[in-house]
Amino acid sequence: MIRPLTMGDVHECARLYVEVFQSSPWNETWPLHDARTRLRDFLAAPGAAGVGLLDDSELIGFALGRRERSMGEDHFYLQEMCVHPDRQRQGHGGSLLQGLMDHVRGIAQWYLLTARSSAAAEFYTRNDFTVSARMQVPTRRSPQTPAS
Repeated sequence: MIRPLTMGDVHECARLYVEVFQSSPWNETWPLHDARTRLRDFLAAPGAAGVGLLDDSELIGFALGRRERSMGEDHFYLQEMCVHPDRQRQGHGGSLLQGLMDHVRGIAQWYLLTARSSAAAEFYTRNDFTVSARMQVPTRRSPQTPAS
């Protein structure tokens, strides 16, 4: 079952998020508090929308982002999406993405950030996303604050 996310889902989403992103290929270290803060902030943003995928009553995936207005049309920035590691490659990601698209109507363009040459990039390509020839993602790391 796919249903809209609420603030009441943030803790369960954060637990799933930590489990997914500490697994291969991401191998990230997410403290639960940081994941909860990140997802709560995303869900609280203007234009935010998300859906959760449940098997019985267990959350096995979610997708979350926000609607943005750009030059007379609405775009949607998909900020986070994940499926439990044991449930990946079973069609749940495609169902989740379609569920979010059904939930958030009237979107002219969807976009997201993901790792290059990854299973996630391949998933989005299979689901009709393309790499932008026009845009890039510049990054800059702030210098460390000197120790006192």
